[in-house]
Amino acid sequence: MKNALKTSTHYMQAIRFAAMTVQQFYLVAKLRQDVFIVEQQSIYTDLDGLDQEAMHYLCWSSQQTDAELIGYARYRQLPSSLDFKIERVVFCQAWRGKGIGTLIMRTMLQDINGQCEQAQIKLSAQIEAQSFYQNLGFFAQGDSYDDGGIEHITMSYGR
Repeated sequence: MKNALKTSTHYMQAIRFAAMTVQQFYLVAKLRQDVFIVEQQSIYTDLDGLDQEAMHYLCWSSQQTDAELIGYARYRQLPSSLDFKIERVVFCQAWRGKGIGTLIMRTMLQDINGQCEQAQIKLSAQIEAQSFYQNLGFFAQGDSYDDGGIEHITMSYGR
């Protein structure tokens, strides 16, 4: 797995929780809070105790030390299984629709598959983002459900 991917407009970093600085995790928590809790008005427990076991993908506006965190996602392998779950996919409003989400998702899928070829990859998608995930190869499973006041649907990655 690559630890970082540099492009002309941004810099992506894959990092374990234990390797994150306090400042990095603060920016992650702030982005998740700003979008999920404040912008989307979803009251839920974001700090769920699962960050410590996840692989985190941070997308920065540049490689500069004062860069803005523009996107984030995490995945974790579920205990005693080949199941992986992608979670907390989030982007700054100004950077949505610019391909950052696709880049982070494709990088995570590649990394998960490199770690375990038989991986079963799932996520819980907000209904309004369902087509985004379908374009990446995910398919919906079951009925939609309320999660923090926002309709979601379980999706699995199909190869």
